Amino acid sequence: MLAFRITLVGAWVAITVLSIHAVATLGPTDGSVFFTDFSNGWRAQTNGDFVAFILLAMAWIAYRERTFPRVLLALPTVLGSVYLLPYVFVATYTSRGRFAALLLGNARGGLSVN
Repeated sequence: MLAFRITLVGAWVAITVLSIHAVATLGPTDGSVFFTDFSNGWRAQTNGDFVAFILLAMAWIAYRERTFPRVLLALPTVLGSVYLLPYVFVATYTSRGRFAALLLGNARGGLSVN
Protein backbone atom coordinates (compact mmCIF):
# COMPACT_ATOMS: atom_id res chain seq x y z
CA MET A 1 0.00 0.00 0.00
CA LEU A 2 2.95 2.34 0.67
CA ALA A 3 4.12 2.13 -2.95
CA PHE A 4 0.57 2.87 -4.13
CA ARG A 5 0.36 5.92 -1.85
CA ILE A 6 3.74 7.19 -3.05
CA THR A 7 2.56 6.79 -6.65
CA LEU A 8 -0.62 8.75 -5.86
CA VAL A 9 1.37 11.60 -4.31
CA GLY A 10 3.85 11.66 -7.20
CA ALA A 11 1.08 11.71 -9.79
CA TRP A 12 -0.76 14.45 -7.89
CA VAL A 13 2.38 16.63 -7.70
CA ALA A 14 3.02 16.15 -11.44
CA ILE A 15 -0.54 16.99 -12.52
CA THR A 16 -0.67 19.96 -10.15
CA VAL A 17 2.57 21.39 -11.57
CA LEU A 18 1.25 20.90 -15.12
CA SER A 19 -2.05 22.57 -14.16
CA ILE A 20 -0.28 25.56 -12.60
CA HIS A 21 1.84 25.92 -15.75
CA ALA A 22 -1.26 25.75 -17.97
CA VAL A 23 -3.07 28.40 -15.93
CA ALA A 24 0.03 30.61 -15.86
CA THR A 25 0.51 30.45 -19.64
CA LEU A 26 -3.08 30.25 -20.93
CA GLY A 27 -5.10 31.74 -18.11
CA PRO A 28 -7.68 30.11 -15.87
CA THR A 29 -10.60 30.44 -18.29
CA ASP A 30 -9.08 29.36 -21.60
CA GLY A 31 -10.98 26.09 -21.93
CA SER A 32 -11.67 26.87 -25.58
CA VAL A 33 -8.68 24.73 -26.57
CA PHE A 34 -10.35 21.67 -25.03
CA PHE A 35 -13.61 22.16 -26.92
CA THR A 36 -12.11 23.18 -30.28
CA ASP A 37 -9.80 20.15 -30.19
CA PHE A 38 -12.82 17.89 -30.72
CA SER A 39 -12.49 18.70 -34.44
CA ASN A 40 -9.07 16.96 -34.53
CA GLY A 41 -9.21 13.15 -34.60
CA TRP A 42 -6.62 12.15 -32.00
CA ARG A 43 -7.29 15.10 -29.72
CA ALA A 44 -10.99 14.30 -29.88
CA GLN A 45 -10.20 10.71 -28.87
CA THR A 46 -8.01 11.88 -25.97
CA ASN A 47 -10.54 14.43 -24.76
CA GLY A 48 -13.40 11.96 -25.15
CA ASP A 49 -11.43 9.40 -23.16
CA PHE A 50 -10.84 12.01 -20.45
CA VAL A 51 -14.56 12.82 -20.25
CA ALA A 52 -15.36 9.09 -19.97
CA PHE A 53 -12.77 8.76 -17.18
CA ILE A 54 -14.33 11.66 -15.27
CA LEU A 55 -17.82 10.13 -15.54
CA LEU A 56 -16.52 6.72 -14.44
CA ALA A 57 -14.65 8.25 -11.49
CA MET A 58 -17.79 10.15 -10.42
CA ALA A 59 -19.86 6.95 -10.61
CA TRP A 60 -17.24 5.04 -8.59
CA ILE A 61 -17.16 7.66 -5.82
CA ALA A 62 -20.97 7.74 -5.69
CA TYR A 63 -21.09 3.92 -5.48
CA ARG A 64 -18.35 3.80 -2.85
CA GLU A 65 -19.79 6.48 -0.57
CA ARG A 66 -23.40 5.19 -0.48
CA THR A 67 -25.08 8.10 1.39
CA PHE A 68 -26.31 11.19 -0.47
CA PRO A 69 -24.32 13.81 1.49
CA ARG A 70 -21.15 11.81 0.88
CA VAL A 71 -22.10 11.18 -2.75
CA LEU A 72 -21.67 14.93 -3.20
CA LEU A 73 -17.94 14.20 -2.86
CA ALA A 74 -18.17 12.97 -6.45
CA LEU A 75 -19.01 16.41 -7.85
CA PRO A 76 -15.50 17.92 -7.65
CA THR A 77 -14.25 15.01 -9.76
CA VAL A 78 -14.80 17.26 -12.78
CA LEU A 79 -11.43 18.71 -11.72
CA GLY A 80 -9.89 15.40 -12.80
CA SER A 81 -6.81 13.99 -11.12
CA VAL A 82 -6.24 17.14 -9.08
CA TYR A 83 -9.22 16.03 -6.98
CA LEU A 84 -9.36 12.27 -7.58
CA LEU A 85 -5.78 11.46 -6.53
CA PRO A 86 -6.10 13.08 -3.07
CA TYR A 87 -9.52 11.42 -2.66
CA VAL A 88 -8.00 7.98 -3.34
CA PHE A 89 -5.01 8.80 -1.08
CA VAL A 90 -7.32 9.60 1.85
CA ALA A 91 -9.43 6.54 1.02
CA THR A 92 -6.35 4.32 1.39
CA TYR A 93 -6.24 5.37 5.04
CA THR A 94 -9.99 5.17 5.73
CA SER A 95 -9.99 1.66 4.22
CA ARG A 96 -7.15 0.72 6.59
CA GLY A 97 -5.01 -0.47 3.71
CA ARG A 98 -7.46 -3.13 2.47
CA PHE A 99 -7.99 -3.01 -1.29
CA ALA A 100 -11.51 -4.47 -1.13
CA ALA A 101 -12.56 -1.67 1.22
CA LEU A 102 -10.70 0.87 -0.93
CA LEU A 103 -12.55 -0.17 -4.08
CA LEU A 104 -15.98 -0.95 -2.63
CA GLY A 105 -16.17 1.29 0.44
CA ASN A 106 -15.75 0.18 4.04
CA ALA A 107 -19.28 -1.21 4.45
CA ARG A 108 -19.04 -3.38 1.32
CA GLY A 109 -15.33 -4.18 1.67
CA GLY A 110 -15.61 -6.09 4.93
CA LEU A 111 -14.94 -3.27 7.41
CA SER A 112 -17.51 -1.96 9.81
CA VAL A 113 -18.25 1.74 9.53
CA ASN A 114 -17.60 3.26 12.95
